[in-house]
Amino acid sequence: MYMNQSMESFENWRDSQYDRPEPDTDTPDEQIVRSYTFDYPNDTVLTYTRTGNSSELMLSFSSEDPDAGVEELMYAGDQGESMTELVSDLQAELTSWLDAADTSSFAEQQGMSTPDVSLIYGDYTRTALYAFESILKDVEHDLNNQITWKPVEAEKADWLYSSHEETDAERGCVGHLRGDFGRSGTEFWTSWFDHSPKLNNEEFRQELQTIVDGLRNEGGLLSNFASMRKGCSYDGALGNGHYGYRAETSRYEYCLRCIPQRGDYNFYLYCYDKETQRAYRREQKTTLNTPAPTIKPKTQEMER
Repeated sequence: MYMNQSMESFENWRDSQYDRPEPDTDTPDEQIVRSYTFDYPNDTVLTYTRTGNSSELMLSFSSEDPDAGVEELMYAGDQGESMTELVSDLQAELTSWLDAADTSSFAEQQGMSTPDVSLIYGDYTRTALYAFESILKDVEHDLNNQITWKPVEAEKADWLYSSHEETDAERGCVGHLRGDFGRSGTEFWTSWFDHSPKLNNEEFRQELQTIVDGLRNEGGLLSNFASMRKGCSYDGALGNGHYGYRAETSRYEYCLRCIPQRGDYNFYLYCYDKETQRAYRREQKTTLNTPAPTIKPKTQEMER
């Protein structure tokens, strides 16, 4: 009798495995679509997609001229780059290229050099490039004004803690802010610790103040002790009653560790300079004699 029950259970389990649908490996971990009006409604579309460590921006421009068709540009990375980072990098590079590619009569009279039009963006129409530049600037502005705190990724959990100097240099750690809410739970006491004093410039300090002000707003994670305890969700749990969150702007990355426990420091906010991170990666590639990609540290593909 026992053997029959076991065999029946096994057969039911086996049949359930056959009936179970295959996992959808085509579904990205994150996808965001934005549209923009350049010459006529919604002629420019930006799509950000991330699957694992692969992330990409796909830009498309549809001209009213049927002969021009749709122009598309893909900008991708293999280090799990966020939408903010890809948008910032591509916007800066595209604007730089457009400025350098000025072919006006004034530029010609002044003998200003112009890049080879066959390189990178030379196959696109100027209208499409200006449309791409416009939507990138629009999206970057929105991202910088809508800071979103998400549970920290497992691979970045150690960014919530102090590390040694070499790791700080690799990550571009500016420093960290430590604080607590005092005995009443409504106070706000902080101490700042420099990790890379040369990165602690006025631009950073102004943005850090904006970040902290946002966290201090009513309902924010750093509004008071009760608000932090309420806002710390299971998704951000690190263990031992600690919670980790991450946010970023076009220039900086912020990792916040919350400790909603009485009689302890209640939070640590670590700040990282993303341009320093990119410079470090470029330096490492040069040291290892690794050929530089067409668009660092991304790759670009074009379809017409």
